[in-house]
Amino acid sequence: MAVAGLTTANALALRPPRTGAELSSRVRLPPPFQVPLPLPPVLKPVATTGGIDRYEITQREVTAEVLPGVRTPLWTYEGTFPGPTIESRRGRPVSVRHRNELPMPTVVHLHGGRTPAASDGYPTDLVLPDGWPDAVQGGHGMHGMSGGMGGARGMHDPRAVPSRLTRDYAFPLDQRPSLLWYHDHRMDFTAPAIWRGLAGLHIVRDDAEEALGLPSGPRELPLMIGDRAFHADGTLAYPSLDPALRTEPGVEEPYLAGVLGDVILVNGAPWPVHEVDAARYRLRVLNASNARHYELEAVAEDGRRLDLIQVGADQGLLAGPVRHRSGRCRSHRPNATTWSSTSPASQSAGWSRSSTGWFRADPGCDGLPRRAQGPGRQSRPPRPVDRPAHLEPVGRRAGA
Repeated sequence: MAVAGLTTANALALRPPRTGAELSSRVRLPPPFQVPLPLPPVLKPVATTGGIDRYEITQREVTAEVLPGVRTPLWTYEGTFPGPTIESRRGRPVSVRHRNELPMPTVVHLHGGRTPAASDGYPTDLVLPDGWPDAVQGGHGMHGMSGGMGGARGMHDPRAVPSRLTRDYAFPLDQRPSLLWYHDHRMDFTAPAIWRGLAGLHIVRDDAEEALGLPSGPRELPLMIGDRAFHADGTLAYPSLDPALRTEPGVEEPYLAGVLGDVILVNGAPWPVHEVDAARYRLRVLNASNARHYELEAVAEDGRRLDLIQVGADQGLLAGPVRHRSGRCRSHRPNATTWSSTSPASQSAGWSRSSTGWFRADPGCDGLPRRAQGPGRQSRPPRPVDRPAHLEPVGRRAGA
């Protein structure tokens, strides 16, 4: 009975019939595949002395054009959505000073990072904005007032370590090369803060991975996928019990299992398009959605499904490449870190056009689209390793 139960649970986790409820936008939406795919800027360190790369990021409100011709208020890292990408080397420490100029306390967590506790972004280790009441000693001062969690309902954390305005996060990054992401992690308000824009990518690289000759430069595409919904005035719609995100956590009852939006964003752009060459591309894919699952596939212009070659997951390279006819990536909701997920193909995040066809973009895996060569297969991915045992360097074709 227990085995049968686990099997059923695994099946439902792979293809859940429903994850949450969907919000409907009240603003006119653009047609798919008209907006160019933006690529998040790579953040430059402010100093590289002492064997440490030091960065500074300001968290602030901006108003940006997410939908064409529509202005949307966002919470951002360094004024962009997604935030800027940090690229680092394995074993070289990184220090990031975050400055909170938002109207709310924040916490930063490096998702997938091997990080010491003091910098891991514990949900009660708040960075308080200027003018916010001091947190009571032993409380995390989150739900509005100086009484910790806000009155009798408040929970107190005796080990919380809040700071005022800024906080330095130290990341040793002694780990496999992989795609990580950083995001807000404030107790009870992580999901709506990410929905408003507080998310960015962090890529760890090393010499062994680079020696494999995987596509790089303009042929390495980071893709952060998320769904959103919009009010008629262009503001983001989210069913929070407290729209100000100050005192009352949680969402309206229909959305307790998750919040789905009806607009799919890739790197902050709705259903974007990207022109590519007739060559292999490495897609660094993150599903930063609240609850939506996606299924990816590469489709030729004549409708043929092409192979996707998966070479990595959320903790680094696999022991060998895995061939798929479609790739699944599950939502990276808090405390859920799994390599794959699924949703109807009609909800794919975007397309890349080349002479070989179209690729429908997805979230959470690391793979290469290529021409179909024989029948495809799907299997569970091998465990991540430092260097794949069977992944040979990718040769460069003439003219590629």
